[in-house]
Amino acid sequence: MKSKDILSRVFEITRDPRDGLLFLKEFQSLSPESFAILYADSETIFESSEALFSDLKLLYQLDLFPFVVLEEDSFQYLKVFFPLEQMAVGGTDEKSLGFSYEIIAREKPLKESVKDSIQRKKIPILLWNDDTEKLEAVLDRCRAILHSAKVIYVSIDGPLKDPNSGKVKSLVQMENNFQLPGDFSITESQKEFVALSEALLSKIEDPKFSIVLTSPFTLLTELFTVKGSGTLVKRKNKIHKFNSKDGIDMDRLFLLIEESFGKRLKPNFLLTQFDTLFLEESYRACAWMQKTEYGYLLSKFAVNGVARGAGVGRDIWDQILENCNPLFWRSKPDNSINKWYMSIAQGIEKDNSWYYYWLGLDQALIPKIIDLLKSQPEDFESKLI
Repeated sequence: MKSKDILSRVFEITRDPRDGLLFLKEFQSLSPESFAILYADSETIFESSEALFSDLKLLYQLDLFPFVVLEEDSFQYLKVFFPLEQMAVGGTDEKSLGFSYEIIAREKPLKESVKDSIQRKKIPILLWNDDTEKLEAVLDRCRAILHSAKVIYVSIDGPLKDPNSGKVKSLVQMENNFQLPGDFSITESQKEFVALSEALLSKIEDPKFSIVLTSPFTLLTELFTVKGSGTLVKRKNKIHKFNSKDGIDMDRLFLLIEESFGKRLKPNFLLTQFDTLFLEESYRACAWMQKTEYGYLLSKFAVNGVARGAGVGRDIWDQILENCNPLFWRSKPDNSINKWYMSIAQGIEKDNSWYYYWLGLDQALIPKIIDLLKSQPEDFESKLI
C-alpha cells in the first residue's frame, strides 16, 4: 500500500485529515524510539487483538513504531492463534500480526535494542511478568530510557465515562491525586489505569508527559485527532502571567503565534507591546492582551496544534476571564475557533473581513469597541508559513 493510500485510510478512520497531518508531523519529528509506549492488558489481547493489530499495522506502514509492552500470558495466546515466526516485511499472511516485530531481550540494553529493532523495520515488543517487576516500574523505567512523553493504556473497557451522560471523560489534569466524582463506577482495568496515572505523574515533572486510556477500536482516533478518543491524564498546565517582556523568550513566543495561525507576523507587530501576557510554561499557548479605555483587547490567542487536546487553551482562557474584564476581540471568518467563540461570547457582529466578539461589556460601548477593533492593523502577512 502506498504512503498516500495509508494516510487516506488513517484519515478515513479518524475523519480529521488536517489535524491528522499535524500530529503525524509532530510524531515524525521525535526520535523513533520515543514515539509512544503502548501497553495492552491480557483481556484486550484475548478479546480484540485483531482490532488493535490492525491499527498497529497502519502505524507501522507510516514508519511509526510504538514500544509495545505485553504480558507474557498474552504473548503465549498470540503464539497459539498467530504464526510463531516473526513475519517478514511485506508479508501477506492474514493470520499474522500484520507487521514485523521483535521481542526485546530483557538482559540487553533497552535503548540500543529498541533503536536497532526500529532500524530494521520491526515493532519492538517487551514481555512483562508481574512476578518479576510491577507494571508501574516497567513503564516508568522504559519511559525514562526511551525519553517517551506518551504512555497509551489500551483496554477493552475503554476510557472513563460519566455514569449519567455516558460521555467520555476526555481530560484529567492532576495536581496531587486523581480526582473522580464519587458516583463514578470503574472496572478493574480502569482502576489500574487510575493507579498508574497517580504513580507516574507523581514522579514525572515533564509538563508534556501524558498517559491515556483508550479502546483497541479507537487507537488511531486517540493519536491523530485533537478531540481524541480516550481519557488523557497529565499534570495541570502551568500558566504564567507577565506584565513586561522580562523573562520571556520573545523569538520563541513569536514562533508560537506564527505556527498557531499558520502565517508570518509582520515586522511592525514584533515591535508592539502587550499589557498582559498569559503564557504556558513550555510555550505551547499564549494570550497577548492590550488594555484600552473600554477594557481588554485580546490581540492574539495562540495554541500549539498538538496542545489543543491537552486543555492548555482552556486553562489560558480561564486566566483571561479571571483577570481581564471587560473583554473583546476579533477573528477571521474562516478561523476554525469561531464556533467555540460564538458559544462563549456575550455578543457578535460580523462583516466580510472580521467577526467581532465581546464579553462583560456595557451595551452602550459596543459601537465604540467595534470601531476600535476595525481600526486595528492586520498583523499577519497574507502568505502562509
